[in-house]
Amino acid sequence: MAISTQAVRRALPGRFTTVEPQYVILVGGLGLILALLVIAPLVILLFYSLWSVGPADPGGSFTLENYRKTFLSSTTYELLFNTAAFGLGSVAIGLVFGVTLAWIVERTNAPLRNFAFVVAIITAGIPPILYAMTWVFLLNPRTGVFNIPFTQWMGWREGIFDPHTLGTLIVVESFRLTPTIFLMTVGLFRSMDPALEEAASASGANTFTTMRRVTLPVMLPGLLGVTIFVGTATIGIFEIPAILGMPEGIHVFATRIYLATSQVPRDYGLATSLGTIAAAIGIVGIFYYHRVTRIQQKFATITGKGYRPRRIDLGGFRKWAGAAIIGYFFLMVVLPAVVLIYASTQPFFRPPSIMAFQSANLDAYRLIFKQEAFWIGLKNSLILIGVVPASTILLSAIVSWIVVRSKARGRGLLDTLAFVPFTAPSIVFGLAFLLIAFWVDWIPIYGTIWLIALVHLARFLAYGTRATNGAMFQLHKELEEAGSVSGVGWLTVFRRITLRLLVPSLVAGWLWVAIHSGRELSMALLLTTRDNQILSIVTWGAWENGRIDEATAFGVVLMALMTTIVIVARFVTLRLTREHG
Repeated sequence: MAISTQAVRRALPGRFTTVEPQYVILVGGLGLILALLVIAPLVILLFYSLWSVGPADPGGSFTLENYRKTFLSSTTYELLFNTAAFGLGSVAIGLVFGVTLAWIVERTNAPLRNFAFVVAIITAGIPPILYAMTWVFLLNPRTGVFNIPFTQWMGWREGIFDPHTLGTLIVVESFRLTPTIFLMTVGLFRSMDPALEEAASASGANTFTTMRRVTLPVMLPGLLGVTIFVGTATIGIFEIPAILGMPEGIHVFATRIYLATSQVPRDYGLATSLGTIAAAIGIVGIFYYHRVTRIQQKFATITGKGYRPRRIDLGGFRKWAGAAIIGYFFLMVVLPAVVLIYASTQPFFRPPSIMAFQSANLDAYRLIFKQEAFWIGLKNSLILIGVVPASTILLSAIVSWIVVRSKARGRGLLDTLAFVPFTAPSIVFGLAFLLIAFWVDWIPIYGTIWLIALVHLARFLAYGTRATNGAMFQLHKELEEAGSVSGVGWLTVFRRITLRLLVPSLVAGWLWVAIHSGRELSMALLLTTRDNQILSIVTWGAWENGRIDEATAFGVVLMALMTTIVIVARFVTLRLTREHG
């Protein structure tokens, strides 16, 4: 039976001029929810940066004194330099490693190419705090594994490596960024038309000349977008600077904000002014990121189904490419796991030796399992992993459905609101929600796990909507239209058709949010109390108090939990992909 245009218009009001009341309520309600989750925290952050007293103090008035003190302090410009050097340096080195690895995987016949993807996914489950702890054990001047040749074999008092320098911070963060950059750039190589490279090769150019003169210039807009995106994210990195930098007084924005809110008395003026500055830098970065991604669309080269990626025969270098992938796995997965497990069996860290292995024990694990803090942290971490990803992906899917499927007024604003949290560093967002908890003290949310869950939901919404927007674009609207004209409402269509078709993408998004929510430290650090601690906070507390064996034991448990989530979710994703493929 033919379907009339009028029937489709009645069924899909968002695409036409007729708008049903419940549709208006949906868009307006989503806008209000996003405004409360995203705009309200940043507005309150700005407010207290212009207020003369903190949220717990009576009275106060508007003032620019906080900014005056901040900009007249020499430490502020040291923070700017350290943050810029840390971000630019780590991204630059990470790009070299990540882009090279992506080129090996997508453009060459190197062995173990698929294994590189597995390593990148596994690496996502290793919390940054554990990776930072690993490098302290490896580079300690006296007891570090890498300094053994100098301290034990050559008899030096200290080795040449030092974990507590700005250079070390940059290199370690670049290693940590490599998997992210690899996953973001591998698609660029995959989507580029190989005919351009083949034409260069036919003209006599060798492999490296072709890559330098053709491949990289064509990919430049995409690479620039990756650089801005990752570089903006480094503004809020806390774990690496906290573990490696703070002991020697090397601070970036995130660590200085943490100290300002953890000292007694708390300096909310400094914290909020620095947080506002960091958020402003993030907004500028994301503005240019969007401009670059729009330009990137003009460089599209794939036009037909006959596209096949061209693989370069590495010949004798093939084994070296395979060795590079194995080295990548060793550096990112094996080394952190082995070092942390070894350290957790020692009462204090010492270089590996026969005597050290003979005295190894599991006392640290017995001790932490007896601690109430461990079980509180485990329970709260599991709550976050269960609640935050599901809530984030569901809300993201609804927002994406409005943005992609409808022509309702305000859909662009919804998309912008959902992406705003990425402009503010994580610790700044945590600070903003701390201020909200003080502001609305009539709601008993401070000191509960639900406050941390709320800030995680707001923060990860930016990532969730990017994933669901892309999945929604891939989903043709005809099935939804068929369901609508059959007489069911939009909610039934969304629940029984749209969500079911998006299941593989939703599970992949759930995995990403679950990993980051389970391992996140900086946002929860400012919101934690005795009753709402999570495992990453418990690990940080043990490390900060010098209980190294307990900290590493907590870390091993946390890493095991994250790895289990990655493996199970990956298995479910593959199974669902086959079922819906």
